[in-house]
Amino acid sequence: MKLNLKLAVSLAVAVSIAGAGTLHAAGFALYEWSARGVAMGGAVMANKAEPASLAANPALITQLEGTQAQVGFTLVNVSGNATVGTQQRAIENDTFFIPNAYFTSKISDNVFLGIGLFSRFGLGATYQNYKTWVGSMMAYSALLETFSANPNIAVKINEDLSLAMGLEVMTLSFKEKKYAPASLFGMPGDLTLEGDSISWGGNFGAYYNPSWADKWAAALTYRTKANHIVSGKVTTSGAFAHPMIMDIPSGHGTAPLTLPDSVSFGISNKPIEELVVEINVTGTFWSSYKTLRVDYNDSNISLIEPKNFKDTIRIALGAEYSLTENWDLRAGYTFDESPINPKYMDTLIPAHDRNIFSFGAGYKMNNWGVDLGYSYLKASDLKGKSAPSPIPYINSVNVSYEDGSSHIIALSFKYAF
Repeated sequence: MKLNLKLAVSLAVAVSIAGAGTLHAAGFALYEWSARGVAMGGAVMANKAEPASLAANPALITQLEGTQAQVGFTLVNVSGNATVGTQQRAIENDTFFIPNAYFTSKISDNVFLGIGLFSRFGLGATYQNYKTWVGSMMAYSALLETFSANPNIAVKINEDLSLAMGLEVMTLSFKEKKYAPASLFGMPGDLTLEGDSISWGGNFGAYYNPSWADKWAAALTYRTKANHIVSGKVTTSGAFAHPMIMDIPSGHGTAPLTLPDSVSFGISNKPIEELVVEINVTGTFWSSYKTLRVDYNDSNISLIEPKNFKDTIRIALGAEYSLTENWDLRAGYTFDESPINPKYMDTLIPAHDRNIFSFGAGYKMNNWGVDLGYSYLKASDLKGKSAPSPIPYINSVNVSYEDGSSHIIALSFKYAF
């Protein structure tokens, strides 16, 4: 049983970081790629282009003249509660910084190049008063960061149709902590898991604005899976390392982590010259994340534990109104479905399906511009159970999420050379 306990606790740490997420995106997928996109709820696939279109739909950059650059960041403030058994804890009030940068260039009348630097996945949460959270034995802190370099080539097939394809190189790093209260084993214990990885994937985009219906446009984007092999280490002390309790030594290991593929489709319309509206739908194939396998470098022992995420749909509606030659006003609404399986809940996503309300503005003059976007996210509550435990004396417990919300502020700067 000692061996199974060692593997199960180490695995539980890795599983919870792979399946957890910040409150502002379902799972741990991110969509905060520009201030304009934040203000319009992410509905920016099939309308006015900007360098950040490289993240939403790279085929759109065929609408950009010359050479252009864009830099920006998003600040996300999250709050929420998780109840394990009968004990509720709130996550610490923290703000996360998400940077982005883009560069595009028109090479010829039909060929365009661009590179985007942005984040597509990330999480962060730390619980208050975790040392008094008796009985949960779940992670109390986690930080996962990814950063993608995404060069693209886009080709204008004709005046109606543009296509694009790109390569994505993604780095990943994480750190997670667990704590065993002294009341459980007679002594406290700490366990830290940290690791990093680099992987690659690809993307494809299309933009269609027919001359016979020029007020309408459609877009399609697909991003492939990113298959990471995370290499890291486990550091233990106290009850986790004690040979008569859990006997989990410090050491190194690897774990495969597949970040899901997704497909997005959008349609836009200009009912009047000053107004554009768009609706788009994104499907993310989280069901590919069924189990996680952890292998130890110094042995041939491994363990597989189920997670069983479900596929999700994200629906976004956005609008932009050109108030004057220099000012644009924007608003949006997004429904973001959660992939969480209520039979396999952990403590790191105290939120369920999200409703996101957004607005913002943009100012442009000559060859530069600035955009500001704000979103308020309200998450649904959820009740379920923790994953079945392979440890005989640690049972599955009731888990619920309450009061999840986020405030999101984004700022972008643009310049056309």
